[in-house]
This record gives sequence, C-alpha cells and structure tokens, in this order.
Amino acid sequence: MTQTDGFSLVEALVAMTIALIVVGSAASLMLPSQGLAASRSETADMQQRLRVAADTLYHRINGAGAGAYSGAEPGPLTNTVAAILPYRAGTASADPPGSFKSDVITVLSVPRNGTQPIGTTYWLKREESTGSYQLMAVDGTNGIDVPVVDHVVALGFEYFGDPAPPTMRKPLSDPVGPWTTYGPKPSLTPDSSFSSGENCVFVSDGSSTPQPRLAILEAAGGALPTLASSQLADGPWCPNDTAPDRWDADLLRIRGVGVRIRVQAALSRLRGPAGALFVNAGTSRGGNQWLPDIEVRFQVAPRNLNLAR
Repeated sequence: MTQTDGFSLVEALVAMTIALIVVGSAASLMLPSQGLAASRSETADMQQRLRVAADTLYHRINGAGAGAYSGAEPGPLTNTVAAILPYRAGTASADPPGSFKSDVITVLSVPRNGTQPIGTTYWLKREESTGSYQLMAVDGTNGIDVPVVDHVVALGFEYFGDPAPPTMRKPLSDPVGPWTTYGPKPSLTPDSSFSSGENCVFVSDGSSTPQPRLAILEAAGGALPTLASSQLADGPWCPNDTAPDRWDADLLRIRGVGVRIRVQAALSRLRGPAGALFVNAGTSRGGNQWLPDIEVRFQVAPRNLNLAR
C-alpha cells in the first residue's frame, strides 16, 4: 500500500467549487441587508426633509396677516391689505398682477416691533436637466432666492375663504376703528379712482353705509368654500385698477390654506419607473429596492386672518 501526502487535483477543484458556492451564497444573503440599510437611512432623511418643509410652511402661513401693534392702524393686515398672495410678489422678479400659481405662495406679516409688512415667497424650483428639485424661499426685503429643502418634487396650495363679504362695522365718521369686518376702510375724500365712501371693496348706494362689492359665496355645511383660481385673478382690484402692484380683492377672503408637499429619495437606485409611486424615475428595476415618494397634506388657518370668526 502506497501512502501519499496532500490532495489530488480533482479533490482540490471540488473543494474550491464548494467554497465558492458557500461564499457566493453568503454574499447573496448580504446584498439585501445592505440595500435595507441604505433604504432605512434614506427613509429617515426623507422624513426629515418632509418635516422641515412642512414645519417651515406651517409656521410661516400660520403667522400670515400679523399687523402692527401700534400706529395709525394697528391690528391684522386684513383690515388694509391681502396677507396671502398666490404668486411671487415684492421682488424684482415679481409676477404680474392677476397671476395665480398653484405651487407659489407669498405670505405677508409685520415683524414684532415693526411698522411695515414684509413678504416671504415660497416656490418649487425644478431643473429637469440636472435633476434638482428644491423648496425655495425669497425674502421681499433682499430679493435673494435661497433653498430651504432639497428633493421636494411636488408643492401645491389651495385656498378657502370667508363666504361673507366685508361689511361696515362703524360709520366712516367715527374716529376709532376698526370700521370694517375686514378689508380697507373707504375714504370720505374722493380721488381719481373712487367717489367719496368707496374703494376697491365697498361701493356707495346713496345711503350712509357703503355696501360690499364682493358677492356672498355658497358654503356647504358651514365649511369654508374653496376659492377657485378664477375668483382670485379677476378683480375687483385693490388699491385700484391701475396700481402696478394691484391684487384681487377676493384675496382678502382667505381664511385657510391647504398645503401639499412631496419628497423623493435622493438616491436614484432607490427609485423605480415614474408613476404613482415616483414622480421622477430612478434606476432600480427590483421592487425590493424601491423607496416610494412620501407626501403630506395639511391645512392651516392663520390666526390673524380668523380673528373675527
């Protein structure tokens, strides 16, 4: 009987084959775990981006209409001007009067200890060529656009209004206001745009009390009616028809704002084909690697616009 040391070539090949199979199986088990770790990390980032975007818009819109605490006309801005505009306003790149954009909102308020309203515009920046999607903000005082949150792929606003038109609360001769339920007080001095006792929201019918120009809106079950884009861009115009920064008087009605925000995964390998789950297509072809867009909807009732309700 002859004794030999080591393995034959066939035995070595068989051993190597078995080892490769074991290593390959282990690696295949590790891949889903790596993908799961990446998706969990990106899910947390998406939720954080959504939280920042929602908190920013909620707090800014909720403070819309805050007026001066002192001065000639203290109180909410609805006594004088529209505090929410559905377009970009107050900057060098302002939209023309009568604009309506469902993904743009300008919010006006007077800072604490301030005297003049300052507007901040929020809008959605889309750059299809570079795949850049951002919630942007621009302060009316400096006109500089700055990013707030990245990978925001959808932004929308809808508006709910007071069904009742503005009415007079006190005679125009009374020296102490507020004189109207909302909207600017008519002047007793006529000008080139309006007669005595009239302005963009009130008209004189010959009596001692000016009457509202705005119509009564239908409200179902006590809910605030939705203000259509056509209602917010067809006049009557304030402060008058020829003012370069004129705005629709129905904007004074706004009492609630519906907000829609949608964010996507930053990694394209976690997004599948465009459709219900993804606004923008990614490179993933397997459902186990998909991380669908996250969307939130909420409503804001600005406290300064609802003091009379």
